[in-house]
Amino acid sequence: MVAEVLLGLTLTAVPAQAAKIPCTVAVTLDPRTYDLLALGTQVNEAAADQSSLDYAGCQAARLGTQLARSPQLRERLGQLRTLYRQLRAEEGGLAYVMAGGGTLHSHAVLRSYPALEQTLASLGALASSRLGAQTGPQYTDSLAFSRTAFNDRLTALKAWKPKDPASTSFYDARTFQADVTAYAQTGAAIMRLLGSTGNAATAAGYLPLQSALFVDEYLNAF
Repeated sequence: MVAEVLLGLTLTAVPAQAAKIPCTVAVTLDPRTYDLLALGTQVNEAAADQSSLDYAGCQAARLGTQLARSPQLRERLGQLRTLYRQLRAEEGGLAYVMAGGGTLHSHAVLRSYPALEQTLASLGALASSRLGAQTGPQYTDSLAFSRTAFNDRLTALKAWKPKDPASTSFYDARTFQADVTAYAQTGAAIMRLLGSTGNAATAAGYLPLQSALFVDEYLNAF
């Protein structure tokens, strides 16, 4: 029966429509499958944003339940979630200015949440097992690479000016540098919260610092 359903032999056609997916189901799905079910034919930017928020919310709730007996770890990951999301929001804001506008940047921020939840779930699993305490050159190297990538990005952002000032009416040097400072502070807060121990869990927590929404590409493009 299962094989037949998977092959589509016993499926009854139903109209495709947006549907609220219960969290009990959402946590068993990957983000793309969740979107496929949740959006139906209602594929628009606002709906896609909401789908990402809902999916991330379900994943966050599951992680909180799994860590019910580890309140300190749950609180720490909650703080990290806030900082990760703030980091992505600041990247979206910087990219918006660099590109001269574009609503795709705000959409990308919200749609980054599911991936951040996957990172947080990994951290929860690592911190709850011996795996997270593993040490080795691959972890110290990864941590160092994350830190260097973030610091190099900051250096480039501090020096950045639009190649064509007329292409963006959103750029103001003082405001942009204030935003870069805020971004630096968020990254520093993430690193302080995670610490600098060269183990698997710490290296995993640093991974979101390795790449940014749009910014690395835009540093050369605009």
